[in-house]
Amino acid sequence: MLFEIISDNVDFMFTDVEEIGSSDISICVNRIIKEYSPFTVDYASTPTRQVIRRCVRNCLASLNDLHECQVSEYDTL
Repeated sequence: MLFEIISDNVDFMFTDVEEIGSSDISICVNRIIKEYSPFTVDYASTPTRQVIRRCVRNCLASLNDLHECQVSEYDTL
């Protein structure tokens, strides 16, 4: 469930964005915690925030790789 929430929020916030700053990532992490908090007791702990931030960064890297792949495919047409 957490990974679905992370993926949905990353897609919603960053799909059509040119530049992503650390404050944008923090906003995304806060949205994820707010959405996920009803499902857990320890949602505000620092390790949980760190893990979510790391997952968001990994998701962004995957999104960036997908975008580069799509651009290179489009260029070959």
